[in-house]
Amino acid sequence: MVFFVVVCWARPSARAETHLAADQGSGAICEAVRAELSSIGMDVSAAVSELNERRARRRSFASDEVDALIVCRSSPNQIEVFYPDGSRLGAFAFAVSAENDTADAPVYVSERVRSERFIADVPVTIPFAPALWWIGVGADALLSPGGIAPIAVLGLDVGYRFHRHWSVDAFVAIQPYMRRLNVEGFETRLRLDQFGAGLSYHPLVRPGVDLALRVRAAAVRLGVSGTGSPQGGDLAGQRDAVWMGFPAGGVALRVGLTRRIWLNIHGEAGAILPRAVVSGGSVDFGSLGELAVETGISLEVHFR
Repeated sequence: MVFFVVVCWARPSARAETHLAADQGSGAICEAVRAELSSIGMDVSAAVSELNERRARRRSFASDEVDALIVCRSSPNQIEVFYPDGSRLGAFAFAVSAENDTADAPVYVSERVRSERFIADVPVTIPFAPALWWIGVGADALLSPGGIAPIAVLGLDVGYRFHRHWSVDAFVAIQPYMRRLNVEGFETRLRLDQFGAGLSYHPLVRPGVDLALRVRAAAVRLGVSGTGSPQGGDLAGQRDAVWMGFPAGGVALRVGLTRRIWLNIHGEAGAILPRAVVSGGSVDFGSLGELAVETGISLEVHFR
């Protein structure tokens, strides 16, 4: 079925607008609804063709200025109304049958929409809405037994929320300095970087608060640069690098500072595999063990 989307501007609010969608067989009832909307001061623009109703709902509620979507159907012959709730498809509000009531149904729908959306009880859209992208920048601390950690890293992640309760992200965490380790007159410097992706489930979505449970997997590069020692003239400085894996599970709490700026407090626990040991000759500088914990804080910018 082919749907048509009509944008209607409501004079009572400079930001409020209502979208009207109809399939091919509901043209008459759709025109009646348009007439009623116009009679109560809502102007209707030219029709825009759309592929299907689901896409019409998704595109309508992608805009923060849409306060209602009216869908006219021909099978069965009825009018359905959706209001924004922070999701991609909006929330179903009510439906009116137009099978034997083609005259009164448009009147009832138009008056109810006007009273509920523009006069009384206008709900607040959830700021943290699905179908959005975010970019986050922050700082983390990596803890692991063995003497190499703690290590501080700077992180950058990009995420996409494809469902109200699900999101994916890709991230990179760079150690901005070389950590120095000294044992028995020997010195080595090391750096640890991460590159990975994650999947999150959001069980709690509230205005200004979002809780996420997530799993992540990262490729970890440990680079080591050693120096020789006066006590060990036969030992020369060397550089080496190894790659490891870091699967982890964790939790993230997001708090809305503004509509677009969010504070992300997070932590993960997992394992760095295989275990890496940094040594020079008979001297062990430390290791990065099977247990690893990472925690930090970041600021995120959210946009659609």
